[in-house]
Amino acid sequence: MGNQLLASKVVIVEEEPRIRNVPALPTAVVGAVGVTERGPVGQAVLVTSFEEFVETFGGFTPNSDLALAAQAFFENGGQTLWVVRTVHYTDINVAASKTSGEATANVPTAALAPSPGTVLGSVSAPFDLEPGDTLAVAVDGGAPATATFDATHAARESGNAEPFALADGQTLTVAIDGGPVQLITFLASEFAAIGAATAAEVAAVINAKIAGAKATATAGGTRVTITSDRRGTSSGVEVTGGTANAALGFALGAVAGTGNVADIDAVTPAEVKAVVEAAVAGVTVTSEADRVRITSNTLGPTSSVQVQAASTADDELGLDNAVHSGNAAGALDTLRVDGKWDGAYANDIRVLIAAATSGAADEFNLTVEDNGLVVEVFPNLSMDDGKPNYVETAVNHPDRGSNLVRVTDLDAAASPPNDRPANGAYALSGGSDGLAGLDDTDFIGSAAAKTGMHALDVVQNVSLLIVPGRATPAVHNAMLSYCEVTRDKGCFAILDPPAGQSATGIVAYVEATAGLLNLSEFAAIYWPRVRIANPSKTVFGNVTDLVVPPSGHVAGVYARVDSSRPGGVYIPPAGIENGRLLGVIGFETDEVLEEAKRDLVFPKNINPLTTFPGAPRHIDGARTLKGDGNFPTVAERRGVIFIEQSLKLGVLFAKHANNTPALRATLARTATAFLLIQLKNGAFASNDPKKAFFVDFGDALNPPSVVFSRQVVGRIGLATAKPAEFIVLRFSQDTRALDAELAEAAG
Repeated sequence: MGNQLLASKVVIVEEEPRIRNVPALPTAVVGAVGVTERGPVGQAVLVTSFEEFVETFGGFTPNSDLALAAQAFFENGGQTLWVVRTVHYTDINVAASKTSGEATANVPTAALAPSPGTVLGSVSAPFDLEPGDTLAVAVDGGAPATATFDATHAARESGNAEPFALADGQTLTVAIDGGPVQLITFLASEFAAIGAATAAEVAAVINAKIAGAKATATAGGTRVTITSDRRGTSSGVEVTGGTANAALGFALGAVAGTGNVADIDAVTPAEVKAVVEAAVAGVTVTSEADRVRITSNTLGPTSSVQVQAASTADDELGLDNAVHSGNAAGALDTLRVDGKWDGAYANDIRVLIAAATSGAADEFNLTVEDNGLVVEVFPNLSMDDGKPNYVETAVNHPDRGSNLVRVTDLDAAASPPNDRPANGAYALSGGSDGLAGLDDTDFIGSAAAKTGMHALDVVQNVSLLIVPGRATPAVHNAMLSYCEVTRDKGCFAILDPPAGQSATGIVAYVEATAGLLNLSEFAAIYWPRVRIANPSKTVFGNVTDLVVPPSGHVAGVYARVDSSRPGGVYIPPAGIENGRLLGVIGFETDEVLEEAKRDLVFPKNINPLTTFPGAPRHIDGARTLKGDGNFPTVAERRGVIFIEQSLKLGVLFAKHANNTPALRATLARTATAFLLIQLKNGAFASNDPKKAFFVDFGDALNPPSVVFSRQVVGRIGLATAKPAEFIVLRFSQDTRALDAELAEAAG
């Protein structure tokens, strides 16, 4: 308990804060779903630059609008992008049903002599066994033979029985396991009557003063036995003398433990060799990096070793229970190389194996080529998984490893892969992008399997959603559902127009085809698609420009405006300044340059992308799909999302606290303080707090019935700022001079 007010004192008590801090959440964290060249399938991966995107997901491909959207996002000021690669699934509810696949190649050894069956343990010595542990080993398909590990303690029992006529200060000297002599002194205070000490009392005194052994009362509790803690032939107890031994009667000299190992708790590979080879005919036991290898003494495919599952020492030595067969003479597949990710990209990869730069015969260099160009080199690798340069450790390292391939040691031979393949290299093949049959459900995904956009479910702060290149009614409606339902109104969707839409076509799509008009405040649609300079003639052919979906550009504009100043999320991302589209050189249709065409789309809450003479290409609208909602514009809706989600996190301190007026007052002060900061950042229509917002956690909202239902109810009203969509300039004749003359004459 705290300080009690007993004696006179000054007591310091720190009060709980009356206002809690509300963290400001990020506002432009974009989740993007689409097709990429490579990368993990169905997994959200964070990238913070286009270079990072390329490193994981590859570059431009004819099938991928996502790479183009990512480039546009970062070019326009975006900073945080969560990417989900999708492919076709035969069952969208089963992640394993993806139809993409990895390219692969097997690398053989040089021609080898016939090899024996052999099994290598995975645990390094010393081995912690128990007496009676067994290894049952079948050799060359025959009946198993069993090797048993035996060990007992060394023990010495007193020659005399209680009572023991000891005297205060008498001693006993004992050496345990061949160690130094230990002195045990008996004191009168340790016994009820030291001159008639019991076996239990003597054992208790010895146990308190001896190391490496224990004493017990034996022979019906009348004698004392000293037993070494160690079990095995190195276990020893030697009573060397002492003034108390006349009463106790221990025989002098050493007594040793028994068994076929020195210490059953620290068995060596040499001991395993001796025990197993003595019991199992036809095998040789060796040690590799303190691990045990059991090898048949025969060669070829009929040679085999199998440690039986009935063994009790197999786990302790790390020996599996599979049949390990030998091989006939010839080359063996020893290393498998797979594309790091699914995809046909890896069909252009080959690996070269060469003699090690180090000159070591048991090492090799591995080079990765992509389209004939050397892109990665891993020197001086080993097939020995006990070494730091082990091939799997180096090539598969999450940070320093390959961006294109991963390798698997096939455990076929100890020798390195062949450095002289017939074709000079090993080409990967069989990689598949999994795009055949790609449909809307592959982008929408499944909450159960975390596929499609639902791979973003595990990312807490996603606030914007784009699906570039899949502008269909099903996907658009799923995006709205994801933002409003799955993300609990904490996310905003940026919708692309379908390809080839005229002004009347996009109106028909929004009104009828997709049924988006006035459907949701949590999305905005932009028209038309945009033209960009061709970023790769190798991929897209010898054309000067491409038409691409605008969602990546628009998301980048959102992010740029958000970060332009405190409260940037409250600024409409539109206009010739705040809506500039960087990297856009034109539009899919010039209809958007005509005011009459924009007059068709804007009343339908479709935001045009356009330009005016002397102005940059820009976003010319900031409306959500729903024009009659509480917060019908992009800045209002996204600003309120930011406020709601920040306050949702900021009031968590009140969960499970006692529902008292003091708690509700703290909640009100916390929300008010946060909203005052947002007021200064331009969130509201007025700079007067009384006109900008209200916060109510009062008794009217929290009567006893609400309190008894374990709820706290608060009401917050926001007067958000409206964008100036129309600038009206009124012109008239300047009659000020005439009016002044008439006024003077009238006077």
